[in-house]
Amino acid sequence: MIQLHNQIHATNAWNPTGRNLQPVPGTRLFYAHADTLTGPRTLVLLGDQQHLTFVGDLEGHLDPTSLRELMIDTHGLYPHQVDLEPGPRLPRVSDSPRPAPR
Repeated sequence: MIQLHNQIHATNAWNPTGRNLQPVPGTRLFYAHADTLTGPRTLVLLGDQQHLTFVGDLEGHLDPTSLRELMIDTHGLYPHQVDLEPGPRLPRVSDSPRPAPR
């Protein structure tokens, strides 16, 4: 089942940016456009409301529809890490805890 992600608010304790993060549709990516001293930037994070990993600080205010391909093609992420519904036979990211080793 595809989960729809909502914005992650700046006040969320797991959001290190201090900015509202917008979801990239169909993915586990979130982004925020920022204006810095060096110019416009796009900040990209991977995860969910309770766990975020910073994966990109990109030059310019990029179109969010380009972020999936950009993060896979040039930043080394794998489709099964990024997509909410990976293709057939690809591993899936699970929200359930891993079983304890025996």
